[in-house]
Amino acid sequence: MNTIIITLDAVRRDHLSQYGYGRDTLPAADRLLETGGVTFNQAIVNGTYTGISLPSLLTSRHDGDRSIRSGPSIGSALPDDVRTGAIHSNTFFASKFNDIHGMDVYEDFVGQASHDEAVPTTNKFARRLFDTVRPVLQRTGLFEFARTIQEAVVPASLIHEVAVFESAETTTDRALEFIRGTNDPFCLWVHYMDPHRPYAINADSPTYGPNLDRSEILDLMANAGVAPETIDSNQRQMMVDLYDSAIRYTSEHVSRLFDELSDDGLWEEMSVVLTADHGEEFGKHGLYFHRNHPYDELIRVPMFMKTSEGNSEAAKINEPRELIDIAPTVCHLYDVEPPEAFLGVDLRESTTREPITRGSFASDAPVVAVRADGWKYIDIGDGAELYDLDADPDEQINLSANNPEKRRSYRSKIPDRLLEDGDSGVPDDVSNDAEKRLEELGYLD
Repeated sequence: MNTIIITLDAVRRDHLSQYGYGRDTLPAADRLLETGGVTFNQAIVNGTYTGISLPSLLTSRHDGDRSIRSGPSIGSALPDDVRTGAIHSNTFFASKFNDIHGMDVYEDFVGQASHDEAVPTTNKFARRLFDTVRPVLQRTGLFEFARTIQEAVVPASLIHEVAVFESAETTTDRALEFIRGTNDPFCLWVHYMDPHRPYAINADSPTYGPNLDRSEILDLMANAGVAPETIDSNQRQMMVDLYDSAIRYTSEHVSRLFDELSDDGLWEEMSVVLTADHGEEFGKHGLYFHRNHPYDELIRVPMFMKTSEGNSEAAKINEPRELIDIAPTVCHLYDVEPPEAFLGVDLRESTTREPITRGSFASDAPVVAVRADGWKYIDIGDGAELYDLDADPDEQINLSANNPEKRRSYRSKIPDRLLEDGDSGVPDDVSNDAEKRLEELGYLD
């Protein structure tokens, strides 16, 4: 019995053809459905960004970022004879968490050989100079001035040389190396970073265009992050095209992983869960990427699963499921009772779920949302938002002020501990190499 959990960074469900999108961005998912797999139509993440969402998946807890090092986790819950592994290319995750409780193998992009030695000394000096000036400018809100200074001090040709994240091609190679290096049953988590901004940075020829060079892509991403109000409809469409191309590029290498597993005779008896750690936004609520409150463009993600038992035909589940449900599901696949600390329920079990999602880069206060009975409540420190999702699926009309009883009712569904502290945020102590990658990814705008 072998299992692979595949998470794709920043993938929206409504940008996949399996959910009605006009572009076939993730054909790799069809491979799971061809063998009687399941499509989950209401998969909800438990964090709006990676540093909360992935720990929640691995520990089956809403506050998984606080327990990922101490456990229990998927790694510690499985029998000793099951080899557990984590392979990912997410700089932000690796900078925050240098260990996953119970994992036999933990490989991250930050731990790979540094690319810094390839950067000329003059470029490093220019970067350090601008790093000294930029924080002062940003604290005063002088973003336009900051960009002018950046262009003068650190030309794009200099700051865009260091790799942002590991490519899907390399991530797949490392996953296959792990699989082929063990004769024991295994459970492997693989995280693909390529759909994350800067979009299509590793694709030689974007499937949906435009064919921008590396500097142009990074400059477009920087503008969307720092000054989202300046992005016009043409620029937005370019970002969407690059984003869709990045998903398609990732799909090619996920398909290659599946093909090689089939060639090795492992595919039919393998269970696979394919999902995303969060979605992505393109200005609907004023921001780009995944910095906002837990709106649906960020918390509804694709999810597909095939098990070794299989089904006679593909199935769809329309009731809500959560990422915290994945860990107990994996336990049951190995005939293990999930630890009591796990809060999720087997994905295959039909029971009432009221998904809770933490996190927002747009607020200093703790932000926690609960979704139930067709409504969504978002607690934001001293404020709140309340949406009737049936009448207002785009979450544009905040009904909180006129519904105090409903607001209190939904607030009571959120455990107090989730509102006590702020989000984990960007780590304070990271290596110089990791900091440069975080900057290029937009976390340090």
